[in-house]
Amino acid sequence: MEGTIEVYTGEEVNVEHIKALGDGGARFDITAEDGRKWRVDLTRDGDTEIVTSWRDGELADLELPEWAGDVTARLARV
Repeated sequence: MEGTIEVYTGEEVNVEHIKALGDGGARFDITAEDGRKWRVDLTRDGDTEIVTSWRDGELADLELPEWAGDVTARLARV
């Protein structure tokens, strides 16, 4: 899955597949409308790990928002 997803809050987020991981998972960039961006690894079991995050193009230590679970659950089903 790649492209724009509308989450349950009504926000639209952009999802970009970066690469497949050796353990059967995948790496994705998830970008919110407000300029926050996360690079996450999604394991085959559905676990999510933040690789890095940005706010307005600058590295930042960001937690995943509540709606991120909705996005990663959709990605795990693909």
